[in-house]
Amino acid sequence: MSAPLGPLDWNFVTPQLPVHDVRETQRYYRDVLGFKIAWIFNEDFGAVYHGATEVFFSLVEGPITPCWNFVRVENADEVLAAYRETGAKIVEEIASHPWGMREFTIEDNNGHRFRIGHSDGPVVPIEERGQGG
Repeated sequence: MSAPLGPLDWNFVTPQLPVHDVRETQRYYRDVLGFKIAWIFNEDFGAVYHGATEVFFSLVEGPITPCWNFVRVENADEVLAAYRETGAKIVEEIASHPWGMREFTIEDNNGHRFRIGHSDGPVVPIEERGQGG
């Protein structure tokens, strides 16, 4: 993942999440998840950032279909401990999984979910899972 990027490589992905209130969502991400508020435009489009990650929010009327995102971190246990302190909604407790990740899931104030994890060893093939793996 540290190889130089070529002209057709994607640099990064910025999710754009539908929300009911852009400013309220920015405050939630700042106060609960540790983001910084980047900008807001006309009260209906805005962004937050944390490290190299940026998230866009767009105002929608009516129901929101929640999005799922995966976030890779250095240590999911430490991130989980920090989120417990700030009152984040933990919807799936931390666990090590056969696909080689240790992860947990949070839900934001609009119902969007983030699986947050770090590498935790090799993938365990399905035929080995029932044998203590």
